[in-house]
Amino acid sequence: PDIVENVKSEKIIISTIVNAVKKLENIGVSFIAIACNSVFSYTKQMQNAVSVPIINVIEETAKEVYKKGYKKVGLLGTKITIKKKLFDNSLKKYGIKTIKPTTIQQKVITKIIINILSGKKSKQDALKLKTIIKSLKNKGAEVMILGCTELPLILSQEEVDIELFDTTEIVANEVINRALR
Repeated sequence: PDIVENVKSEKIIISTIVNAVKKLENIGVSFIAIACNSVFSYTKQMQNAVSVPIINVIEETAKEVYKKGYKKVGLLGTKITIKKKLFDNSLKKYGIKTIKPTTIQQKVITKIIINILSGKKSKQDALKLKTIIKSLKNKGAEVMILGCTELPLILSQEEVDIELFDTTEIVANEVINRALR
C-alpha cells in the first residue's frame, strides 16, 4: 500500500505491516528494524503485535540530534511523516523544535520521493531539495533530518552546508550496535 502520499485504507496498511512483523518474530529474530519513516505512524500497532523490540528510527534520530546539542531541526519527509507529526513528539521530548516545509515545498518533496521510488533520480530534483533546505535553514534550522529513506539517494552531506541526519544510516548503526550486544 502507498504510504508516501496517499493513505486510502489504513486498515490495509496496518494489516500488511502487522503481518510482516509477526512473520519476522515467528522466524526467531531478536529485534526488528524498519528503514521507513512513514511506517512509524503505526508504531503502536506493530509493537503490540509482537514481543520483540522494534527499532524506532524516529526515536533513534531524535536521540542523535539531541546528543549533538542541536535545538532546531529542519525536517524533510513524506507527506504522511509531516502530516502525522512523526518526529515532533520525539524531538520535543528533547527540547528540539521542528521546522517543516511549506505546503508547496512539501508537494515538491513528495514528488521527488515518488520520482526516486520509480527509479528517476535527477539533478533537478537534488537542486529543488537543496533550495528547500536553504529555506528551512533561513527559518532557523541548524541541521536537517532526511526523514525519508529515499532522500539520501539523491543528496549527500558533501553537497550541502548544513549537517544532514540520514535516518537510514541512523537505523543501520543501531542495528549494528544491537547485533553486537
